[in-house]
Amino acid sequence: MARTKEFNIDDAIEKAIQVFRAKGYEGTSMQDLVDALGLSRSSIYETFGSKKDLYLSALDRYGDSTSESLTAVLYEAGPTRELLLRFFDKFIAHNTPHSCLMVNASLEMCDHADVSARVQASMAGNERAFYQLLTRAMSNGELKGSPNLRALSKYLVNVRNGITVSASAMDRSSLDHIVKMSLTFLK
Repeated sequence: MARTKEFNIDDAIEKAIQVFRAKGYEGTSMQDLVDALGLSRSSIYETFGSKKDLYLSALDRYGDSTSESLTAVLYEAGPTRELLLRFFDKFIAHNTPHSCLMVNASLEMCDHADVSARVQASMAGNERAFYQLLTRAMSNGELKGSPNLRALSKYLVNVRNGITVSASAMDRSSLDHIVKMSLTFLK
């Protein structure tokens, strides 16, 4: 008779996300995962396959949950500047004290095609959210002239990623200042 799993897989993935955010992929040992998840090595291997497979599951979950909770602000109604300030406020809070798992993955594991694909998909989702917001801003007069909205969207993704990297070394007021300076293209 097959033994049923006596743990919640979603909870295990959430715990793994926290370990990978704190230690990175290479810095995380199987023992770290055993300790954090409260599971045996064999349970981890039977359920997820390998440390890398668990990491990929963690990236998928992280990408889905951060997209839902953070980029959702960009689709709300309201002045573009206020929505961007709220987005970056939530983003900074979310990435303190540990930075973004996706950005960390892009820095640490970019030579792994399966990781790179997930990172690129996440950045593309952020770019789409910024683009739709900027398109709205253009149509309601919050942006003047004829700026390249695709380039501005990529710029905002870059600001987001830079804030993630800087968050570990800068205080909150410095990060808020970077955000405000980054939004000077808005009227």
